[in-house]
Amino acid sequence: MQRVRRLERLSQQSTPRSSSAVLLLRVFIGCLAVALAHGVVGCRASRSQDCERFVTSVNEVLSQIDRHIAAVDGGELTNVNDMHTLASLYETLGQRIAQMHLETPELDRDAQNYQSMVKMAARAATQVANALAADDFEKALTAQKQFTSLVAEEDKVVQRINAFCAQR
Repeated sequence: MQRVRRLERLSQQSTPRSSSAVLLLRVFIGCLAVALAHGVVGCRASRSQDCERFVTSVNEVLSQIDRHIAAVDGGELTNVNDMHTLASLYETLGQRIAQMHLETPELDRDAQNYQSMVKMAARAATQVANALAADDFEKALTAQKQFTSLVAEEDKVVQRINAFCAQR
């Protein structure tokens, strides 16, 4: 209790400040401002670098997926080999994301969600291929619906990542 009183009394006293003390205070505040600005710039640089690495790596595989789908007549993947190729491309995409080691927590979280969806999409594409190979069209249709649903969710995650990376 006595310490509190002493602190109160000291804070109430008005002591004249020397010019060197004021200068030191100004230098300290200036250094603190520079350090904080550098930290903020450093965070933005890290986010920018993470976004660049992520987008570049992911877009390369997504381009391969788009080319594969476009090469198929009408974009309909009803062939066992086409679906296995698509599953393989999604597996490659998942592996790329897993190897990212992103420093930005928000991007890393979204990337992990994206990787999870991509892995499920690869599994669903494999299930479609296996069902088609077994002439089990009911299973193929069920797996295809699951795949389509995952791709729709994938679009939402990609939009969220794009919005995050577009922030300045």
